[in-house]
Amino acid sequence: MVIEIVDIYWWILWGSLGAAVLATFFGDIIEGLFEGLDEFLSPLLLFGTLSVIGGAGVLLTKYTDWIAVYVLLASLLIGTGAYFLIYHFMIVPMSNAESSTSKSVMDLEGKLAEVITTIPAEGMGEVFIESTHGSRNEIAKSFDYEEIKQGEKVVVVEVKEQIVYVSSMNEEFN
Repeated sequence: MVIEIVDIYWWILWGSLGAAVLATFFGDIIEGLFEGLDEFLSPLLLFGTLSVIGGAGVLLTKYTDWIAVYVLLASLLIGTGAYFLIYHFMIVPMSNAESSTSKSVMDLEGKLAEVITTIPAEGMGEVFIESTHGSRNEIAKSFDYEEIKQGEKVVVVEVKEQIVYVSSMNEEFN
């Protein structure tokens, strides 16, 4: 049995697409395997680039009269272009979105909020926090272990384990 060049490109294409499907189901495990590597080598980027290289190789082999070396070089060039496009238009925006969300929870200290669900002295309620970047609801506990009624203005004193600890605004602050 003789393996043709186009068969190799098909194996690359189907292998990378299969790996992408497996990454969908086992994403946390695969992400853990790639954890030490930079975002330049993320599974999405690697599998996407290999899929483009395989697909370009299949199409160029079928629809051009180029020799195998030219098809390989053109496929690698197209794959490199896809690598940079995927990186700049998918990986970078996703990593910025993840980091801005995780940092913003910790940046809530000192922010003013309004209680939307009464916070019992020993329990949890909910606060509404507005900022220039949008508004959000957060689970809240009373920092002073006092009941805070719905509609009261509060200040976020600290954030622990994704829970904001708030203190009621006294009349002297208004």
